[in-house]
Amino acid sequence: MKKKWIAAGAVLAVLAAAYLILCAAVDDEVIWKAVSINGVPVKGLSVEEAGQQIQEDFRKEYGEASVRVRLDGQEFEIPVFPALGLDPSGELEEAYRMGHRLWILQGADWFMNKIHPGKPQELEVFPEVMEPDKLEQAMEASGILDYDSHVETSWEQIGTDLVIHMGTSGAAADGEQLKEQLVQVIEGRQMGEELQCPVAETHPELPDLKKIADELYRDPVDAALSREAGYEIQPSSPGISLDIEAAQAACAASAEGTDVVVPLTVTQPDITTEDMEENLFRDELGSYQSRVTGDAGKKHNISLAAGFCDEVILLPGETFSYNEHIGNTTLERGFELANAYQDGDVVKEPGGGVCQVSSTIYSAVLQTDLEVIQRRFHSMIVTYVPYGMDATVSWPEPDFKFQNNHQYPIKLSVKYENDVVSVQIIGTKESDITVKCVVEQTGELSYKTYREYYDGAGNLVEREYIDSSRYKPLP
Repeated sequence: MKKKWIAAGAVLAVLAAAYLILCAAVDDEVIWKAVSINGVPVKGLSVEEAGQQIQEDFRKEYGEASVRVRLDGQEFEIPVFPALGLDPSGELEEAYRMGHRLWILQGADWFMNKIHPGKPQELEVFPEVMEPDKLEQAMEASGILDYDSHVETSWEQIGTDLVIHMGTSGAAADGEQLKEQLVQVIEGRQMGEELQCPVAETHPELPDLKKIADELYRDPVDAALSREAGYEIQPSSPGISLDIEAAQAACAASAEGTDVVVPLTVTQPDITTEDMEENLFRDELGSYQSRVTGDAGKKHNISLAAGFCDEVILLPGETFSYNEHIGNTTLERGFELANAYQDGDVVKEPGGGVCQVSSTIYSAVLQTDLEVIQRRFHSMIVTYVPYGMDATVSWPEPDFKFQNNHQYPIKLSVKYENDVVSVQIIGTKESDITVKCVVEQTGELSYKTYREYYDGAGNLVEREYIDSSRYKPLP
């Protein structure tokens, strides 16, 4: 009996040793079961290899996956694959479990798998939305989030009217709800079905009437001469403005989809193109003549200076500078020696005599309301214009200047003929006021110069002080 137990123990020991050898022999890291995951056989593969093949199969099957979404009669394709992911880790763990429990159980698992392998097992793993941000990007890429059927308010100027085309309400995709529905469709394995897009109502913005008024606003522009265009008349244009309150009331009373017509306020310019064409250089504003005596050099210089000043046009606001027009009176520029005043003496110098032209122009200006900017009296008396009405000049100073303070251009006509300097200031009379120059003696050789302004009835309405003069007698 004892021998039988010993023999049985020996057999068991051999069997146990054999079993342990079997457990050691079958120890590996591959899947033993006949399992397919999403149709991919994984038997004989490591978990990593199986995972790679499953992911590769997932990319092939779902790489072009998209969801069709209909919105307002239009169809949009939203490519969803970039947002998808597949997690087969649970299924791989289940497939790998047989033969990979405790080491001591591996031999039993191997033996059972050999004698009773069972039917091949099919496991399925479904995609999930693992990157929601990419789902939003896909929605944007499809263009569905740009769709909006509402019509914004617009406007245009037609003639002297502002026409506001009132917008209409519409619908746009509700992005948040659409995203939620896409997740449900994907994870509910309904990607092949068409999805009706959830919508949000959209409305046109009210017109920004202040901005429209700023864009429309235009000051009236007077007709003017353009020096750059060869003194051609540049046409006038009316001013335009919008009554914002009236426009607001009209828009508030109007329905969507209607046109609102708001008359614009039109302001005519002070000087229209027709005014300029009819009145340009129409009137003589002032004139004066002075007789020339002296030698040929003086007369030559006066002739040159008169030519430099003749036909000079001053646009509104511009200033006439005598020195600027005749320049430096040098021999090289064609001027000759003639008598001139210098430090209380009479001397010969180039350009002598040109002061008679500046003084004659000044005397003509005194018969107008043109603004005298700069004038200096001679150091000694002159005889070609009355005392107090002369204007001495020299290069570069002193200068004689006056400004065109009228709304219309003026033009100088300066002629030298038959020993007479004739000056006309031609422009446009803007009122019935007439101007008279008055010189009052205040001392032996001291004078004050005034302008007197008379209305159409001959009444004195203003007396304006212009300048004072104080001379020395001729040596």
